[in-house]
Amino acid sequence: MTIRRDHHRPARRTNEMDAELLEPGQRIATLTGMTPAGDIGDALAFSDGFIAEGPTPHAAGETIDATGWIALPPLADLHAHLDKGYTWTSFGQPEGSLDDAISCWMDHGHNHGYAEIKAGARRHLIAALHSGVTAVRSHTNYHLGEDPLRGVRALVELRTQFAGIVDLQIVASPGPSDGPDDLGRAAVALGIDLVGGFPHLAEDPTADLERAASFAEEFKIGIDLHTDETLDPSSCGLAELAARTRHWPAGVIRSAGHCVSLSTQDAETRARTLAAVAEARVSIITNPLTNLYLQGWEHPIATPRGIPPLREVIAAGATLAAGGDNVQDPFNPLGNADMVDVAAELVTAGHLTPAEAWHVSSSGGRAAFGLPPARGRSGDVADIVLVRAAHTAEALAERAPDRIVIRDGQVIAVRRRVVSSVFDLQALPTSPSAPTSEGALL
Repeated sequence: MTIRRDHHRPARRTNEMDAELLEPGQRIATLTGMTPAGDIGDALAFSDGFIAEGPTPHAAGETIDATGWIALPPLADLHAHLDKGYTWTSFGQPEGSLDDAISCWMDHGHNHGYAEIKAGARRHLIAALHSGVTAVRSHTNYHLGEDPLRGVRALVELRTQFAGIVDLQIVASPGPSDGPDDLGRAAVALGIDLVGGFPHLAEDPTADLERAASFAEEFKIGIDLHTDETLDPSSCGLAELAARTRHWPAGVIRSAGHCVSLSTQDAETRARTLAAVAEARVSIITNPLTNLYLQGWEHPIATPRGIPPLREVIAAGATLAAGGDNVQDPFNPLGNADMVDVAAELVTAGHLTPAEAWHVSSSGGRAAFGLPPARGRSGDVADIVLVRAAHTAEALAERAPDRIVIRDGQVIAVRRRVVSSVFDLQALPTSPSAPTSEGALL
């Protein structure tokens, strides 16, 4: 059994602990010996939950030798469906377009009970935590059957259980056929954070958008809509959302998920829409894994990508975040709650640089979520992900197999990969720590 190591690392000071020995629950005062990456250099000091200018006398925690590791901002998944996760098998292993997935959900959703929803959502959150995600925004439907708010209730309970570990925002998303807003009022009473919806699926998208925005204004909460999830260039819900919310106060969240049709519109329309989006402070959330899977089935030749023009979004000054969207459900059988996979796809299919992709999947998501910065700069919150890699590109290329998730200066999750083969013929020096399975505080 072998673990990749740097056998030429400098001698460790006697009062330093090797990063490989870290386990969930341990508190860190200082990280040393890191490989600089982005804004973060070779050392970090933590004090009272924040990044300090330098080591603080009597700071609680260990001094850690992180030679061979880089520190990166924690990941944020801004578009999840915790209420649907891990249903692909039980729902008949469907495959196909967005319309096919919706039909499958309508056929089977009434059998998806509260216990199944909560178990799948918890499994998803644990997987996200191990991958370095410390913030998740999840949509939940009003479910078919006798208890339409069972998804909301399950997520509200999990939000409490994961508090201080993974921040969870809950978006209640009524469908166009869900009727009056009585369920929405009950969902607000249960404690949802944002109003959701699918205006592009409604017979009158403008009216459905107005319904969602007016409801959000009534209860003084934000909005996050599935927007223009279609390759039809005439779908202009993003521009309508920007116009409808441009007068909202700066601190009120307004987000648009998917925005697929933006990639099929002409340059003038895109530029005009994105200028309005930036002015209105609407954040755009791209979901490459699911939209690459769902969009384009009807275009076997020159199949379009289901991704908005990411670089244009950034150039316009709009906040761009990313989401994993679906995890092994009718909308994507291959999702796994790991935002590193999402960031890698932003490079491969979205043509961002590795550094830009990580920024979108971390700091961009935190900004859209309303969280304080976690960039590793002095004064930022003491939240980072340690990755055993030489640089960000390697972390994405190799899917960052070894990760240590730190929040508030404390280790909250550890993920390690152990590999071996018949080619490991020469014994390596004894490891300073035995490889372990994934661990977390929860």
